Amino acid sequence: MFAALSAFCLTGCMDNNDDPDLSKFSITSQTSVGEVNTTIADIKKKYCAGRNGADFSRNASNFYTQVKDSQVIEGVIVANDISGNLYQTLMLRSFSSETDTIGDCILLSIKNTCLYPYFQLGQKVKVNLKGLYVGCYSKTPKIGQPYYTSYGNLNLGPMLLDLCKTNIELVGAPDPNARELKPWVPTDAWLRATANRTYQNSPTLATVRGYITEVQGDNVNIPAVGEVTGEKEPIYMDADSVKYKIFAPEVLHDDGYGVDRTIQLLTNTSKVTLRTSTENEIAFTRIPVTTCTFTGILTYYDGWQVQLRALDDLNILPTEQEQ
Repeated sequence: MFAALSAFCLTGCMDNNDDPDLSKFSITSQTSVGEVNTTIADIKKKYCAGRNGADFSRNASNFYTQVKDSQVIEGVIVANDISGNLYQTLMLRSFSSETDTIGDCILLSIKNTCLYPYFQLGQKVKVNLKGLYVGCYSKTPKIGQPYYTSYGNLNLGPMLLDLCKTNIELVGAPDPNARELKPWVPTDAWLRATANRTYQNSPTLATVRGYITEVQGDNVNIPAVGEVTGEKEPIYMDADSVKYKIFAPEVLHDDGYGVDRTIQLLTNTSKVTLRTSTENEIAFTRIPVTTCTFTGILTYYDGWQVQLRALDDLNILPTEQEQ
């Protein structure tokens, strides 16, 4: 009788029709953050075109302004931190028309080291910018909050994670086939044109094709020297006694804990920098000698540079496509 009574009490406390409350595990708003009333392109034009009128300006490349009113943008997540190569960084992309190919993009920086489970590729989001800061970090349009660097410089850094609950709303489920996830392929002529090196075109999701110059011919025998550490990079040898280098050895890190390699484009003499953070799966990957496609966040500072989102963004081309 006691056993039967216990079983009755236990089953009486369970309701098979109750859905688990998952809202407490979410880091984003469970209610609407407002109706979309502006675009990424308009926000960049208003806050990222130049430092004149900005709340704070350290120089022409680093400035920001706090958004005082409710301005709501919408975009699709096209880059996240799944590989560790992007740090506390997401990228949103939207299109202004059906014929648009480059799209309008902006970085969204959030203070957390594991964003990708919450912000998957293809996920549409709305962001209410009220209380957040918008401007440029190293010439790149960005949403975040001010912070002091280890050098004492005030820059536009990541927003606090708690603000996601009030300022960011997920819209629907992630769409792996979203149009926004298709990278744009700039031509060599486009990359060379000075007129294209503006805040409107940076950042963006793009693919470039070429090869890494640091492993071509005898270059594989020449170690680079870290500008911060002063140490030479390691040169490895595989089972067939072939020497090789990896993308981002720790000893080559710069002040931003990244390593730059050079992509020689096939179509002309143009070059694009491949920037890789240290201590992630891409950093320790062997650099292919052959021609590859490199897909990721394309930005412009002193030159065009691309940063891979994950190892899948590196693809070796068949020999016949190299011609």
